[in-house]
Amino acid sequence: MTMLKKIISTAVMASSATFAMQAQADVSATVTLVSDYVYNGVSSTDGDPTLQGSVDWYNDAGFYAGVWASGLDEATFASAEVEIDYYAGYAGSLNDSLSYDVGYAFYTYPGANDAGAESDYGEVYGALTFNENTTAKVLYSDNYFGDVGNSVILELSHTIALPEDFSLTLSASQTTLLDDKAADYFDIGEDSYNHWGVSVAKSLAGFDFALAYTDTNIDETYWGNDSADARAVLSVSRSF
Repeated sequence: MTMLKKIISTAVMASSATFAMQAQADVSATVTLVSDYVYNGVSSTDGDPTLQGSVDWYNDAGFYAGVWASGLDEATFASAEVEIDYYAGYAGSLNDSLSYDVGYAFYTYPGANDAGAESDYGEVYGALTFNENTTAKVLYSDNYFGDVGNSVILELSHTIALPEDFSLTLSASQTTLLDDKAADYFDIGEDSYNHWGVSVAKSLAGFDFALAYTDTNIDETYWGNDSADARAVLSVSRSF
């Protein structure tokens, strides 16, 4: 069985919303080197480093669109060596303290041969951010990765400013599969799993550095490997 899709170890969806509201240019690009590609606590590279990149278009009205790509562990993803995601949405503010972001993302795994199961899938999402540091997000798919049907992901994060321009982010999420056929998808006897993490970030000389610790309640032998056990992840990014 192949494992979960990403997303967004570099928080591409959230960053594109920020671009839509704050950036002055019409297009930006970001390149990231990560020690491990982790989404919601699960590694997509079997603990190995990989390169990631995105290109984002946005305008002053709040609309944005982009593409994001990352390397994958080929053995885990049934011969797929790369993930390519496409997304578009709209971001704006309700008042001085509350902003929102709504959109659609489509995740693709070129070259995947998943024994008849569909790897590519789409997802709608919506987020509310309070005081620019607390975000609640909901993501819904009608056919989650692996052709297992409807899914809902709930995410919550809070960022705290630290001295010397460091920041600390606390995050948690729950991924739930809604169809009966997916009851044992996570190998924990449940149709959902929880993820939590903490990260410290700082920008220096035009680069963005982050060190994160992440864990889940999935057994460490998840689908025959340790892709969901506790781990530290280091990343460095540069935007243009």
